[in-house]
Amino acid sequence: MRRLLTFTAAWLLAAVAATTAAWQGVSLVTHEVTDDRPAALAASDVQSKLDDAAATATSTPGSTATTTTTSPPTTAPAVQPVRETYQLEGGVVTIQFSPTEVRAVGVTPNQGFGVKKNEPEDGGWRVELESDSHRSRLDAWWDGGPQVRPREDAH
Repeated sequence: MRRLLTFTAAWLLAAVAATTAAWQGVSLVTHEVTDDRPAALAASDVQSKLDDAAATATSTPGSTATTTTTSPPTTAPAVQPVRETYQLEGGVVTIQFSPTEVRAVGVTPNQGFGVKKNEPEDGGWRVELESDSHRSRLDAWWDGGPQVRPREDAH
């Protein structure tokens, strides 16, 4: 009977340590994903934080749980290009985003507007649609994901 109680207590402590580690990992990732930070969380940062949380959970006094972590992958999974279309007063602009390249793939000006595309600047694009009375501008770049800044100005 005593042996059964000892094994049950050890199992219970191991289950609590594992649950605590998992809970801390989920809380950490949830906080990082929903935080209003401009840059995305890198995979190596997630693994590092999970390793720290697991080490904290398994170092609880009286704990008999052991945690084994795997090394993070040497290369991040490929991010597929994303195309987004923006309707501005001066026309329609379609931008293709990826971590390595941002480019304007389509610009259709409205009646009376001319198009001016600026060469990539710091990996981003600026598209201007201008008429005699109005200018629409769209700045697009990649910073952990697609980023845009539309601007509408009357002359």
